Amino acid sequence: MEQDIIKQMMHLGLSSYEAKCYLACIKLGKANGYQISKLSAVPRARIYDTLDKLIEKEIVTKIDEAEQIYYVALPYQTFIDRKRHEYENTMNDLQTNLNNINTVTPEDIIIKTYQTKEDIIQKVKEIINNTKEILYVSLWPGTLSNIEDLLKDRNIAIKGIIFNDNHTFNHKNNQLFVHRHTSYTDTIEDKQWFIIINDQGEMIYGSDLNIQSQAYYSIDPQQIYLMQNFIWHDILVNQLVEQNPEADEWIELKREAFFN
Repeated sequence: MEQDIIKQMMHLGLSSYEAKCYLACIKLGKANGYQISKLSAVPRARIYDTLDKLIEKEIVTKIDEAEQIYYVALPYQTFIDRKRHEYENTMNDLQTNLNNINTVTPEDIIIKTYQTKEDIIQKVKEIINNTKEILYVSLWPGTLSNIEDLLKDRNIAIKGIIFNDNHTFNHKNNQLFVHRHTSYTDTIEDKQWFIIINDQGEMIYGSDLNIQSQAYYSIDPQQIYLMQNFIWHDILVNQLVEQNPEADEWIELKREAFFN
């Protein structure tokens, strides 16, 4: 039972030596360091610094009586009431502080759909304005032309890929790669999609704005992770083909075999 008491006291913030000393003081009522050390099994070399810590915590009181130092424990019921009060205050403060932070709820993670060009551009503007340092993009000409001015106004790094080798978009922190022409990209006129992700956990993606007004907004970290890696994969493949142009034909064959 005493081992259980010591473990429970340790859960309340006492060290092993402190818990043993306090329990010995409770049993002895009033005792000197030698008696407490003997009963608690705390080494004499550690007994006085341990008792000093208990005095600092106001769990033990030191009494100087007839040139002899004694130690008296705080009544255990007072100790328990004090700890209960401390933990209740801590839990109340924690709940208050957690209630005041922004949290992601299941409702937030659900994809929100935008179906007018005006609404999509407004949401894109919000995402761009919320960006602190980095914006990740994958853009076809129709979308790029509609948001180009929004991007130029922000002093942020823009990383990603664009499907337009004739673009005139200039930005001092531009880190955009131009997607190479392939038989695939040249024939997917109705499947051109844009992706825009900021560094604050927001993303919008959808059909190129020259094709269809249909876009999806999400703050789901799993979806954002997948889309960021999609952009990076596109960049990586283009860089590999740039280093080894013969790989392009091999990629075309592999794509056709996979999807057919």
